[in-house]
Amino acid sequence: MVVHLLFWVAVSLLYYLSYERLVGEYYWIFMMKDLFVTSTLFYLASWLLPKWVLKGKILLSLIGIVFSFLWWVGCTYVICKIGSDMIPPSESKIHAYFNIFLEDGFWGAFSYQNLSDVILDFLFLISLPLSPKLTKVIFEDAHKLTVLERDKASLERDNLQLELDTLKSQISPHFVFNTLNSIYRMAEKQDPNTSDSILNLSNLLKYILYQTKGDRIYIIHEVQFLKDFLHLMKLRYPEDVRIEIITENTDEPYQIVPLILMPFIENAIKHGPDRSRKDAWVNVSIKIEDGVLKYQVSNSVNNRAEQHQNGGLGLQNIKRRLDIYYHGHYLLDIKQDDQLYSVLLEIKL
Repeated sequence: MVVHLLFWVAVSLLYYLSYERLVGEYYWIFMMKDLFVTSTLFYLASWLLPKWVLKGKILLSLIGIVFSFLWWVGCTYVICKIGSDMIPPSESKIHAYFNIFLEDGFWGAFSYQNLSDVILDFLFLISLPLSPKLTKVIFEDAHKLTVLERDKASLERDNLQLELDTLKSQISPHFVFNTLNSIYRMAEKQDPNTSDSILNLSNLLKYILYQTKGDRIYIIHEVQFLKDFLHLMKLRYPEDVRIEIITENTDEPYQIVPLILMPFIENAIKHGPDRSRKDAWVNVSIKIEDGVLKYQVSNSVNNRAEQHQNGGLGLQNIKRRLDIYYHGHYLLDIKQDDQLYSVLLEIKL
């Protein structure tokens, strides 16, 4: 309250010193006029500006400045019009000031010869007293906006991490279930490679549990994981099922999201050799060219074989993860015909 009182006393003193020099004893007319204009703009800005700043309405703020100028010119024109009729013409000093606003009508104030003087008066008499308040409002609300954006970004990041953790938790059991099912079948047949398969699965689980906790992992580790998995699949199927993986330049120090490549191989196994082993094959190609990972997985298709009733969970999750991590930086092309199913994934690393 005291600060406001001192502020308006200082503004009143500014107006007194300015107009007493310009118009003499009639200074109080313009002093009251500018106090009215300044006070209306002051409290209007205090109410509207925070809402505009917080909502990022810059255009409205600029319109507010133009309105303030027109409001001051309009009020000045009205006072000059009234004053010119009430004050005798002998008061030449004040009538000279009247003429700036009255000589060519209301829009005469915006003429080329008058506009610069009018703008300077507005900046000195209105903008200068308002600038401390406006600066305070802008900085306070800009700070609030920064805090809100920071909190919003933090919440979105937390929600994103929760979603990714959920997707990852779905991928791992999905993979373990399929692999354990394969080893179970090997054990039923008393396959001598069963123990090696269990050890291989143990190494794969160590990778999933301990090396995929971060958002990124070196591609060379992810590729080794895929090789180990395919080696496990080779043990599961007879020799007439061809499973191959070709890698090129995967030892370069690029990083990738863990387990983002695995579901495509799972899908190829599930809908290829798992569905029909007659002329079954799975081909995997991984290479890096000019910072782009090119990953292709294709498998044989036997349309006469019975289709799996449950499926698609892995691919649904992987598409979601690609959108989250590599939005706008990946290409996924899936093709299918009567003989093969092919997936081409390119990721800009």
